[in-house]
Amino acid sequence: MKLFNKKSVAALAIAVAATLSFAGCSAPAADTKASTAGLDSGFGKRAENRNAYFFTYYNPAGDAFWAQILKGGEDAAKLGNLNFTHQTAEGDSAAMVNLVQTAIATKPALILMPFNEGKAWVDVACQAHKAGITVIAFNVPAPAEAGDCVSGFVGQDFYTVGTIVAQKLLDSGAVKKGDKVEITAEEPDQPYALQRGGGVYDVLKKAGVNVLPQKEWLRTGGDDAPALDALTTYLVANPDVKFMVPVGGTPHRNLPAALKAANNTTTKIIGFDTAPAIIQALKDGVDLATADQQGYVQGFQAVMQGVLSLDFGFSAANINSGGNGLITKDNVANIEAKDLQGIRW
Repeated sequence: MKLFNKKSVAALAIAVAATLSFAGCSAPAADTKASTAGLDSGFGKRAENRNAYFFTYYNPAGDAFWAQILKGGEDAAKLGNLNFTHQTAEGDSAAMVNLVQTAIATKPALILMPFNEGKAWVDVACQAHKAGITVIAFNVPAPAEAGDCVSGFVGQDFYTVGTIVAQKLLDSGAVKKGDKVEITAEEPDQPYALQRGGGVYDVLKKAGVNVLPQKEWLRTGGDDAPALDALTTYLVANPDVKFMVPVGGTPHRNLPAALKAANNTTTKIIGFDTAPAIIQALKDGVDLATADQQGYVQGFQAVMQGVLSLDFGFSAANINSGGNGLITKDNVANIEAKDLQGIRW
């Protein structure tokens, strides 16, 4: 399972001077207006069309991880002097198609979008490309079928990090051969879950752990209330499960509460992403570790690549957003500063 399926991985370091000051950058999150500012080099002003649409699959208003992505995109848009419009599909695949098609009609310069539904969104991305709009992916990469319709990608190597999470679990000694481990995701059939979960499954299965196959992974959906209910119901019915491995932020942030609701004090967690409930679970020892895919970086770098393409014609690259180092009880204090909420957790 390869994450970067279109181009070789490119490392991109973008340095932006901290002393930059841009007028008109305090607009609401949904619509950040461009000002007349910019650098002498032309960065932030060379291209006339500075309209950019930034689409999220889940609503950042109720999802800490997607809020981190949006915040990164907003900050980069301010630095790049874009007319930045954010819209969310609210977890609805058809809604994403409609949103992108509507945006295409306005003839923006940039469209930035994830590909949670994979092939289902290739056609609309290619419609944008044919209309002369630069499309850059983040969080979940476009499938190979997208070809040149998508210029670049910023996100985590899901499969590799899945193997890192599983190896951490084995190295901890908290599971042994025969122990039952369940993988859970918002949508177990989506690419991110298949790749993350695939990495976890392959390593644990090889070690003889009783990790359940993909057809038995627990689906929670992307909304908190039904996710909490699904997790609680599963834990009550399966008190013998040794570890839950949430490969998405929704099940992860709801598992600590689900364990309490199920009166389960033996099952532990190891997973992906960050949120206040996950941070607390790490500190409480309920959560062994989490892999932070650094959502802020994904939003920021995706938009920044768009600005560089827009103003200077640079080709967008495939960028690994990092997060290979796991967050544990021992190092969680490094990211939990109050002023980092919404950026790191």
